[in-house]
Amino acid sequence: MKSLNFKQVGYQQASFSDSIKSLARQVHETLPNFDEEVSDEVKAELYLGYQLRVAENQPKLKQHFVIESGNYLPVDEVAFNKFEGAKYIRSVDNIMSYTPQAFGALRQSNPQLHSILKEPRDAISKYCSNTLNALKKAVREIKNEGKPRERGATKSFAETVKDTLDGLKKKCANAKARVDDTADEKKLILAISEFNRKWLAK
Repeated sequence: MKSLNFKQVGYQQASFSDSIKSLARQVHETLPNFDEEVSDEVKAELYLGYQLRVAENQPKLKQHFVIESGNYLPVDEVAFNKFEGAKYIRSVDNIMSYTPQAFGALRQSNPQLHSILKEPRDAISKYCSNTLNALKKAVREIKNEGKPRERGATKSFAETVKDTLDGLKKKCANAKARVDDTADEKKLILAISEFNRKWLAK
């Protein structure tokens, strides 16, 4: 079994934590309410940074294709450079260059390209979202330094149920905006209505 220097692991973890706190403090000094609201402009800039890191960590996402009879055929760079017909380079920049609406339309206009991009695009989007949320959390912790933690009033179970259902409606709308085929608002509303019919029955 390979031995692990846990002293070094601990030091590196602590150093990483310090770096995150330092970044969060800088963000908080510039945008005190970053944990509550992020402008589209700032979010876009952050996502460009996150995507740059993805490209560094996952160089295999960059792939060369030649296009023959509408088919995207993966080839190495040498064959790609020699090929004189239509060709395409998949890169993180290209994967994420489409708006949600444009990418959804690609499923009809160019299904092969859509299939080549969808899996890495979904993974990159999730990574960016999770990384942004982690930064918001770190900023929130900086914002609350030295403040006594206040416990909110405990919700009744009925309030929890209502908030959960309202949250599902919002999440479904957001998913639909991202062109998520599984986000069926009509079906969700019918399901919630049926649930409420049973739940609210006397």
